[in-house]
Amino acid sequence: MSIVETYWSGVSRRLQEEVDTFNRLIGHAGEQGRENEQSLVSLMERLLPRSLGIGTGVVIDADGNRSKQSDIIIFDLNNQPTIMAQTNQMLFPVENTFMVIEVKTTLNDDEVEDCAQKKASLNKLNPRGTGLPSFCVVAYHAQAATAPITVKLLRAIEEEQRPDLLCVISGALLAGRPEILTGAGDSTYPAGIAALHRRSQDGTRLSNNWDTLVAGESGSFVLRDGVRHPVTRKGRSNADRLVAEPGRALLNFCSMMLTILAAKGAIPEPSLRHYLQDQAKELVAIPESN
Repeated sequence: MSIVETYWSGVSRRLQEEVDTFNRLIGHAGEQGRENEQSLVSLMERLLPRSLGIGTGVVIDADGNRSKQSDIIIFDLNNQPTIMAQTNQMLFPVENTFMVIEVKTTLNDDEVEDCAQKKASLNKLNPRGTGLPSFCVVAYHAQAATAPITVKLLRAIEEEQRPDLLCVISGALLAGRPEILTGAGDSTYPAGIAALHRRSQDGTRLSNNWDTLVAGESGSFVLRDGVRHPVTRKGRSNADRLVAEPGRALLNFCSMMLTILAAKGAIPEPSLRHYLQDQAKELVAIPESN
């Protein structure tokens, strides 16, 4: 495992533990949601260059249209005047906005529908001289027992309302538009699990060779090399159980997010992708049949 992958494995564990501890202490769903958003904002602030601002609020256009309330808005801080920032900025012109990220504590049927409605509200905006902001979703957990059930919910949404990129951290699940999410099959909306690779004696990842539960192992987590990994499923049977690698899922999400921002001209070509080995990008694809 590379230095970058090892580091992000720790970042993922710290983020998940921080969120889970707070959610156990604070029972109010609204407070949980705000703290979960702030945890992700803190990660983004350390990841993104200072030329980009991070806010929360509503995206607007010159015709008076507005998006629904957005958890995280990534906007141009250097090259565009912050015309709505004479007080605490809550309204973001669409021309200044590069990306909107929705944060979910637990992704379930209702939250998937909420994401679709928020993407639809963004689609109605009419930017002048720029494209629409990309729409991403980060969830800490998914309510569905298996990843294919969550993916089936996403694929049931109208195509133009699906997230451009999505990550469920605890299940190491990634989904998105095919031009963004490579290595996850040939679906019109590909999805895959960042499963834990088996390794050679020298510690090298074995390509497309996945760690599974052995006899006597059960439950939602297993230990590998002293690290606690969640167990997920690529299907509904016990034979489909996989050991997940949330840190690798989060790392790939961040790498793809930076690539999207670079394609919009928001940042230079990100160096992070050069530190990801081919095996680190591999996913267990979830086919359409599931």
